Amino acid sequence: MKLIDPAELSADEEVMNYKGLAVYLKMSAGSLRHKVMKNEIPFLKIDGAVRFSKKHIDAWLEEHLRKSKKNKSINKNDMSAGCETEGNGG
Repeated sequence: MKLIDPAELSADEEVMNYKGLAVYLKMSAGSLRHKVMKNEIPFLKIDGAVRFSKKHIDAWLEEHLRKSKKNKSINKNDMSAGCETEGNGG
């Protein structure tokens, strides 16, 4: 993930701190800190403090949901293809 440039934010955009995002995502602030340290989640720094843009977090969630669904679909196809070939062995 990239560090978001604060200039990309609109004046009315919702920005959250660790606690607010933890509540929004239903995960611990410690887990979020870990994701920030590993650059796994979009964040920005305002006067040295880590903040999160709701718009960017929502986009990040959508991307991860899409990837997750795609991976589940691929895994199901792999498993069903494997079962078909096993059953045809005769």
